[in-house]
Amino acid sequence: MNKFAALVPVAAMLAACGSEPLIPDESVNISPGFHPPLEAVVGVVLVGVVAYYVIDPLAPNWEVKINQLDETRVAINLRKKRFSTGGDGEAREVFRRRAQEIVDDNGLVGYTVVQYSESIDSETTFARRIARGVIVVEKPPAPQTPSS
Repeated sequence: MNKFAALVPVAAMLAACGSEPLIPDESVNISPGFHPPLEAVVGVVLVGVVAYYVIDPLAPNWEVKINQLDETRVAINLRKKRFSTGGDGEAREVFRRRAQEIVDDNGLVGYTVVQYSESIDSETTFARRIARGVIVVEKPPAPQTPSS
């Protein structure tokens, strides 16, 4: 579901308001000398909620997709989120961390990076950083059967 789909009902509700105001014509007593109108306070809160929803500062900076190419090769694709508060230089570290997780989770010996690249994807008005790479995983040696 698109992030903005949740905002459509809110926009429709605001557009459907007739002559009756949705927000009462009152002020908010924030301090003895500051009494902003309630509609301004609600507007600021709505803008903040929408900004938080779009930016989502708690979401990971990188989306990671892993594809098993064959028995020993694994492709790791990283895509940075559109709006972030940092993390531009961490693609290689995220790549290495994910490669090590693949090795650790599957009981493998290690990995070798055979291909790695970073670039900018400007598919829309907001460009995204992307990183792609392929690793070759090293399987543990097969157990030797004792000869008799």
